[in-house]
Amino acid sequence: MKLPLSAGSPDAAPELAKPSLPTTWLILHALFCATSMAVGFRFSRLVVFLLFLPTPPMNPSAHLVSLVTPPLMLASSNATATITTTTTTTTTVTTTTTVAETDAGANAHHQVHHGPVFVGRHAIRVRKWPHPDPSELLKAHGILAAVQEAQRRSRSRGADPPRPVIAVTPTTTSALQVPSLISLAHTLRLVDGPLRWIVVEPGHRTDAVAAVLARSNLDFIHLVASDGASTARLRMHALREVRKEKMDGVVVFADENGILRTELFDEAQKVKSVGALPVGILGEDEGTKESFLQAPACDEAGKLVGYHVSDETLLPAARSDMLLSTRLEWAGFVLNARVLWDGAAERPEWVRDLDAVDGGAHLDSPLALVTDAGQVEPLAKCAQAALAWSLRSDALREVKFPHEWKFEAPLVSAASRQQSSVVNTEDGH
Repeated sequence: MKLPLSAGSPDAAPELAKPSLPTTWLILHALFCATSMAVGFRFSRLVVFLLFLPTPPMNPSAHLVSLVTPPLMLASSNATATITTTTTTTTTVTTTTTVAETDAGANAHHQVHHGPVFVGRHAIRVRKWPHPDPSELLKAHGILAAVQEAQRRSRSRGADPPRPVIAVTPTTTSALQVPSLISLAHTLRLVDGPLRWIVVEPGHRTDAVAAVLARSNLDFIHLVASDGASTARLRMHALREVRKEKMDGVVVFADENGILRTELFDEAQKVKSVGALPVGILGEDEGTKESFLQAPACDEAGKLVGYHVSDETLLPAARSDMLLSTRLEWAGFVLNARVLWDGAAERPEWVRDLDAVDGGAHLDSPLALVTDAGQVEPLAKCAQAALAWSLRSDALREVKFPHEWKFEAPLVSAASRQQSSVVNTEDGH
């Protein structure tokens, strides 16, 4: 028989001390702190929040359902469906849809009840989707459209109304003439404020161009220049019309081969005399397929110092001879219409008279309008993002011109022709 060992015996095993409550709390607190450092937020508060906050029941299988999905309508007798949607993977939205059906042969009457959406501690009321009254939907869309229109028009408090836009388009007969003009008309209709579209053709007015202008719902002027006139002379003819009629506003150059962004017209409102904008070049340039950006180059103070004429070429503004011999796109330049007037106070000394430009050697360059290319105003904050694109491809101009872009009458089969001849024979008897 073994006697129990006394407490003072050396063979007695030491009794393990149980950790006290403060020690346990310190261990949990250290664990929570380490977890918080790893996940980036107070993990301990999240645990308390999840333990003591009552939340609606969760349906994990519906966590990826979008909130924009309309409520489902179950066409069954006394059917009740619970649809769970989430805006994120951690926020659950519970919506209950009840559909009540009347007796057979009677009109069905649907009652949709939407439960609350719990976001944190607050419940958000969810209305029916879509709204059952179409007139209310139209009112809501009208309000949104009015707000968006007001935001576009209000650039700053007390700002003056936008100046009229004068869009100049020289056009010649080709397979792409009508599609290009139609696309351009859609763009011009998006311009805020008054706009006048000047379209110039060589020789005579064609019916195809006249039809596009008539259907454009725009204020337009259809001009005719001398037969065989180049695109540059057609453009000058339109500018002389602006000078003759003393049209006021800003002049933009909307060529057939151009694609314009609506932001270009907003930047054009800032021009004082002659301004330059970034324009992208797409397609072929002298037989070489390439795409690059033409844009004004500015110093740290925002003053124009040169022109990016290609990806690797920056010409200084002082080298007017090199700039004039470079193919610059007119879509990248805008004018104050008053600098074209005779004797206008708004025309600075470095802007040439149109008569001097028309007789010059570099009629196809927009910098022919000025004597000092360094005085041109860089617009769009000299940003290197294209506000217009120019499509260069001589191959597209050589496409065979289709007849009114439509097929002939459908072909008549042999059976249909035989039946038609039988009917005609019976009518003859």
